Amino acid sequence: MKFLLNHYKQFSYLLISFLLLDIVAVTTVLLLEEGEDLRNYPALWLAFLMLLPLLFGLGKLLSQLFSKRFFIWLAIIYALYTGFSYLLTVTQHVNDFEFKAERVFSNHFWQFNSLPGLLLIFLFAYIFIHSPKLKKRFAGKFLQVTKKNREVLENLFLSQLFLFLTLMDDKMPELLHHQSYLVNFLKEGKLDITQNFMLTLLCLIAVIFIQLSLPSFLAVKGLRDLAQNKASVSVAFVLSAVFALIFNYTIQNTIRGDVVVLERHLFTGASLFQIIVFFMIFMALYLIFNHFLLPTMLITALVVVATIASSLKFQYRQEPILPSDMVWLRNPKTLFDFLGGNYGFYAILGLVALGALYWYLRKKILPGKLITVLKYQLILLVLPLVFFLGVMDIFATKKNGKIVENIPVISVLNNYHDLTWMGNTVNSQLRSLSFVWFSQMSDTTMIEPRGYSKEKIQEIEKKYKNVAEAINKERQNKIEDQTVIYLLSESFSDPARVDGVTMSENPIPYIQEVKTRTTSGLMKSDGYGGGTANMEFQTLTGLPFYNLSPSISVLYTEIVPRMNRFPSISDAYSSKNRTVIHLASPSNYARNVIYQDLGFDTFIHYGTKGLKGDNIGGNYSDKTTYNQVLEHLNGKQGQFFSVMTMQNHMPWSEPNPVYMSASYPDFSKEGNESLSSYVRMLYHTDQATKEFLEKLSKVDKKVTVVFYGDHLPGLYPQSAFKENPESQYLTDYFVWSNYETPKLDYPRVNSSDFSALLLEQTNSKVSPYYALLTEVLHKASIDKKELDEEAQEIADDLKLIEYDMVRGKGYLSDSFFKTAKS
Repeated sequence: MKFLLNHYKQFSYLLISFLLLDIVAVTTVLLLEEGEDLRNYPALWLAFLMLLPLLFGLGKLLSQLFSKRFFIWLAIIYALYTGFSYLLTVTQHVNDFEFKAERVFSNHFWQFNSLPGLLLIFLFAYIFIHSPKLKKRFAGKFLQVTKKNREVLENLFLSQLFLFLTLMDDKMPELLHHQSYLVNFLKEGKLDITQNFMLTLLCLIAVIFIQLSLPSFLAVKGLRDLAQNKASVSVAFVLSAVFALIFNYTIQNTIRGDVVVLERHLFTGASLFQIIVFFMIFMALYLIFNHFLLPTMLITALVVVATIASSLKFQYRQEPILPSDMVWLRNPKTLFDFLGGNYGFYAILGLVALGALYWYLRKKILPGKLITVLKYQLILLVLPLVFFLGVMDIFATKKNGKIVENIPVISVLNNYHDLTWMGNTVNSQLRSLSFVWFSQMSDTTMIEPRGYSKEKIQEIEKKYKNVAEAINKERQNKIEDQTVIYLLSESFSDPARVDGVTMSENPIPYIQEVKTRTTSGLMKSDGYGGGTANMEFQTLTGLPFYNLSPSISVLYTEIVPRMNRFPSISDAYSSKNRTVIHLASPSNYARNVIYQDLGFDTFIHYGTKGLKGDNIGGNYSDKTTYNQVLEHLNGKQGQFFSVMTMQNHMPWSEPNPVYMSASYPDFSKEGNESLSSYVRMLYHTDQATKEFLEKLSKVDKKVTVVFYGDHLPGLYPQSAFKENPESQYLTDYFVWSNYETPKLDYPRVNSSDFSALLLEQTNSKVSPYYALLTEVLHKASIDKKELDEEAQEIADDLKLIEYDMVRGKGYLSDSFFKTAKS
């Protein structure tokens, strides 16, 4: 403190001088970017004249700091700034497939905006060094550099040069354009330069200067402490920033897509927001461990593992890593089994190697505590906590999807354009993955529909009670009197619908033949390469995903725990006659809890004792799954089976039949091998399904099978869907019975339509709830391009009913879900 009091005049002069330099320089660049004539701004010229004597003083100060060490550090800082500035440029263009990162010099690698200001300061310093008379005339103590203050002044000067470089970066005008304080001055893409604008800009630059002066100083001090092998909080600061910049690039690069919205490949502020988030996470780790080496190694491992995991998930599912994916960390063995290969072995090997490396280096690289006083450590730890709680609160208090205005970065990033409806993938690409995470963790599951009230729900109940009575006059059967098998076939979809795919022969002739004589068509999936649990949820409940928030990833883990009512077509059956067959981990997507809540008496999974069967492609074959159904069929009673196969799940590796192959023009040899394996696996599905239905046709009770693929396999490139984007989400379905039923005409359905379709196909009576779903199937489902007034009212009724169950007050009565006794 005494040191600051003795030298505060020097520090104040240096900071004030650089503040005025930043204001004049940034304003000049911004005006030139807008095509303004600087001669029209006399106040700017007056500010420049006032700045000259201050720069003269900075030159005097700099002349005393000149040394070999100073220039080495200046070169290091400039090199780091230039490198990371270019990394940010590359990150901003990560979704621009025409951008070539290797064209360094044509992509503004060198930043020249700061050159005039720097040259003036260095020119004045040069004059002082080579003019003894001038040096003698201004030999006062006010700007004198001594042994006591040299290091601090050197760090402060270097940090202000670094801050000046940053503010003069060619990406800064774009960032300032879309700050919430200035965005109101934008008119038709140009800034309206008024006196009020100039005053606002001056204040904004001053605020940014104040906010970034300390971080800049800590960054420079951290670099110098790092070079001296000295542990300090400044080292943690600079390493957290470096890791944040690198991780921002690597994670966004794993989810890159050729996406453009409003002529933008990445929204303004997306990188800045994500860098700040990552910085806070990494800084918190350093503060918790209070040492350098261990958190550095943990952060390195986190960046590498998260980047690889994100790349793998996006490769197979075209979806980013989401908070709901963290459930896999509870069961890493299952995760590694799903991934296949040797990922588990490499993970263990990596942990062992990191442990050995830490043990060897712990006393050699920056040993000692970062902060020696516990009180200061705890105070600093509060800052990341306050930051994350504050950001969560900002996202949680959105109104109509909008965040409160004038919150730096976040307001414009969220409010600039509504992309919520475009889903998690596009939002993570344009607004950053961190933005999607905060949205998911704080977002509402469903926006309250207009007109929601107890009276409205009662009105809907009465309406569809009458509809159910009308339908039931024409129907004679009860669904619980027969056996129903909902058969979700993992990744089943006819490859012939994918443009460019060629096959040596048709792998699914039997299923295609069945489709010609049964109610069949295409089902619209909500995911590509994944989303099985979501299809399963919609099929069982009849509640469509399209009414919910697009930020939701997994319905079972994000929606079901909050629901006040959880309906299912299986409710018509007694618990002892409800069976689930899914030969995978029972804890995946909390299925063990879900099926217990739904009253299923039997759950057969890969851990079930006495389970026998064969594997195809690394998973239990469809034949094995089908045999479990056959083994659990009882005598004459009606049963309900929820069946999900695993055979066609990744990894795709099947050599037989060897004569069957497939190819895609843009695939590598390995890609075509995977595609060929997948086609062969479909062949096995076809053969097993044929055998299964033949056996069911001989069962002495009514059986109906609802067969559908949950999604396409995640092995096709995006180019395969360029001409027909919708084909990426269309799978096959059919409804087969072992007795004569009508062939209905539903060429395209949603997974939530299956129960209404089943009840119609089997001529079964409906509850008011299924009467509503029947009306949706007939008049307001996804096959209808435009809804008329009646259809729109039906769609709105479903949305109100769904909201009441998912997030509302639970006004629905039990009778709404019960079929009236005839």
